[in-house]
Amino acid sequence: MKIITGLRASIILGALFFTGSAFAYNAGNVSEKCPLPVFRDFIPAEQVKGGPVPEVEAESVVQFSVHRGADLTTVRAEVRDLKLKLDIDDRNSYGIIKIKLPPELNGKYARINLYATSQSAGNCEAKDGWLIKVKKPSEASAAEEEK
Repeated sequence: MKIITGLRASIILGALFFTGSAFAYNAGNVSEKCPLPVFRDFIPAEQVKGGPVPEVEAESVVQFSVHRGADLTTVRAEVRDLKLKLDIDDRNSYGIIKIKLPPELNGKYARINLYATSQSAGNCEAKDGWLIKVKKPSEASAAEEEK
């Protein structure tokens, strides 16, 4: 009988020691939210819903900015499986990125797909982009002649 009582006491005492460590675990913080980088300030501006697609000159430069803790070394842009060369201007809290459009896009619609990874520990990747219409070189010179 004394053995059973001693056994119960040691089980209860052991449970008290391990209970503290069980309560120290916080399941809510296991997957902290990762702040996604934000793309904005597109030049030319994004298409307004129901409006025309913005047009740019052939082989011109477009730009955008990326905010909210993006790792600027991970920013990339693609159009139709073409990786675009980026000119990145780091402004400490954000970056301004300029892209010269390749000649392959002349006279076509192109969606510029953007990707960036956050600097936080979660390494979350943001995706965005915008649609533009690239004029043919002959269309650009004809428009200038009309002016």
